[in-house]
Amino acid sequence: MDNFLKIKVEKTFAVIGDVHGCFVEFKALVEKIRKEYGKNTLIISVGDTVDRGDYNIKTVEYCFSLKKEGYFIEVQSNHNYKFYRWLKGRNVNVSHGLQKTINEFLSLEEKEREIFKEKFIKYYEECPLYLIVETPKDDVIVAHAGIKDEMIGKVNKRIKAFVLYGETTGKFTEKGFPERLDWTKDRVVKPDSPKIVYGHVVYDEPYINNKCYGIDTGCVLGNKLTAYLPLEEKFIFEKARKTYFSFD
Repeated sequence: MDNFLKIKVEKTFAVIGDVHGCFVEFKALVEKIRKEYGKNTLIISVGDTVDRGDYNIKTVEYCFSLKKEGYFIEVQSNHNYKFYRWLKGRNVNVSHGLQKTINEFLSLEEKEREIFKEKFIKYYEECPLYLIVETPKDDVIVAHAGIKDEMIGKVNKRIKAFVLYGETTGKFTEKGFPERLDWTKDRVVKPDSPKIVYGHVVYDEPYINNKCYGIDTGCVLGNKLTAYLPLEEKFIFEKARKTYFSFD
């Protein structure tokens, strides 16, 4: 759904950065969180659960099962959106790791493919564009590539583009990626400003600036998967088992 979701949470919850098919690390991190805070701990994914890694279909199936248990929410994201459009038969550029997801999908038996396709399309269409979490402390906004304060509580095409892709200069890097701007630098933080937790942009360590928390720490690139617990002001990490993907 191209809409935001607002929920109220009064106990520990965890936001996990971009998984990109790193199923082993993802499952290990979820289990680590549940062991410490209980199996009913809400897990929120910033999206990009597919592409680049080795276990994309398995990762998505795990997301299906977590959602079915009732303690998991994933927000929309650019990689998952692209895979969703491919499954819908749209003309997309098969690049930036999508081919690995497609190859895994095509390796399934025909009946399995049809079941998975139907489940993923329904699953993605139920993902909120972004999430507003009301807590006893600060409100927490979870948006894949981030969101600006004036956009919170609204939805339109411009906001969707920002939430999925972030802010760019219009230029491209040598590797063909859009040149990104750090939208957190100009944020004016007020006493009631919410925390904003996002992924999309890869950092070696969680990037904290003006109550914005960048938690994509490049697990698929061989670094680590990060979970941020806003109420505890705490990070939990899971080291990558290997380098699954390289831009070189």
